[in-house]
Amino acid sequence: MLIQNADRTTYGINKIVFSILAFVIFFIVGFVSWQWMGVDPEPWRLRVLVLTPLTMSLLLYVCCDQLGVYYRCMTLGMSIQRFVVAYACFVVVSMITWKFLVPFFVDIAVQTLAYVLTFLCGLWLRINRFRAEKVLVEEAPTLVVGVPEHVKEFRKLLKSDHVDFKDELMVMAPEEVDREGVRSLLIRRCISKVVFLPEEVDSSVARCLVELCGKMGVDFYASMVVDMPDVHQTYFGVLGGTRMLVYKSTPIPYTTSWQLKKMLDWVGALLLLVFTSPLWLLATIGIRLSDRGPVFYRQKRSGLYGREFGMWKFRTMYRDADKRLDEVKARYGNDMDGPIFKLEHDPRIFAFGRFLRKFSIDELPQLINVLKGEMSLVGPRPLPVYETAAFTSDAHRRRLSVLPGVTGYWQIAGRSNIREFERLVELDMHYIDNWSLWLDVKLLLKTVPAVLFARGAK
Repeated sequence: MLIQNADRTTYGINKIVFSILAFVIFFIVGFVSWQWMGVDPEPWRLRVLVLTPLTMSLLLYVCCDQLGVYYRCMTLGMSIQRFVVAYACFVVVSMITWKFLVPFFVDIAVQTLAYVLTFLCGLWLRINRFRAEKVLVEEAPTLVVGVPEHVKEFRKLLKSDHVDFKDELMVMAPEEVDREGVRSLLIRRCISKVVFLPEEVDSSVARCLVELCGKMGVDFYASMVVDMPDVHQTYFGVLGGTRMLVYKSTPIPYTTSWQLKKMLDWVGALLLLVFTSPLWLLATIGIRLSDRGPVFYRQKRSGLYGREFGMWKFRTMYRDADKRLDEVKARYGNDMDGPIFKLEHDPRIFAFGRFLRKFSIDELPQLINVLKGEMSLVGPRPLPVYETAAFTSDAHRRRLSVLPGVTGYWQIAGRSNIREFERLVELDMHYIDNWSLWLDVKLLLKTVPAVLFARGAK
């Protein structure tokens, strides 16, 4: 199994961003100071103008890395302390380098300005990253399983480390653990992590919890090693002041690729909103002419861990479509095998709506959901809440353990041509088990011809 050190939550992209930021600050301050002092921009001086900020940013990178700035800290004070110490070392080393190796500025005030600006920007990035990590932990619905004495001690540790869950921790005694009871609670309360305190608890409880969490895609935190199915990845995490071994059956967050995926979602959604704006206008006019009523349709869908959210689409059906659902099912049946309802010639769809669906124009408003953090550009398609409730296997809920996507394997593999629900789930599981940033990029690129040539659209 893969073991990763989750203490280095910002090891990748944050170090790179901070180093680039330092380079830009030193370069701009240097360039402005040369303009102010009237220095001739001769070729050899221009090289120095670039090489000096590059040297400074590399030194800052090394100092922050070696002094553990990018390791997770329990308190904001500790995080700031590490950064200040690393930055002080950087100032000393860089000033020596600046003076004897790559002389740059003459004016001490200009040097000081560059240092102060870089320090303030780095401090701001570190504080905001710490708060973001804290929110990820504290706003996640959590179930704690353990004997009362150890649960009480665990609460004290959380309190001492200033971990304040926004929702009250749900607690279950080991003797209350049974498969159906835990399963019901995970679904009902949209639990994202289960914390297992193994002291004085029979190992059968751990096996029950870890199997259920693995099937349903819920994170399992434990302070001991448990025999795990092959589907799990393992890494060391921290909850409050307690180090834990995390068994995860979904892609591990906080990695560089995971953070780049978030950036890809934001940038990609914004660019697509701009470039597809003419299609938004076309859809609005066409819907208004086809059927009087709202342009957009907002349906309750199951998002991450089954949390409900309103998914936006351009309306392609008549206004009474929801009321006629049962009637249409009874009269025309279902083209899909499973809880999902699909009908090739659904009478509730008006003519222009079929055009919007054929070229997936009706899906464009979901870019708003991406910007809100409710969806990703790539991931399993979000299903209506009533279809999720009809799942017959716990393993089906594992597709809810990652953010739903605007596109995914289903879209490029034929969409409506796939009629078996189990095949759809199989594609989703393949995506979750083999996720990488490059896989997202490939699926996005393959989506373009699939949409343009209307493959599998009905």
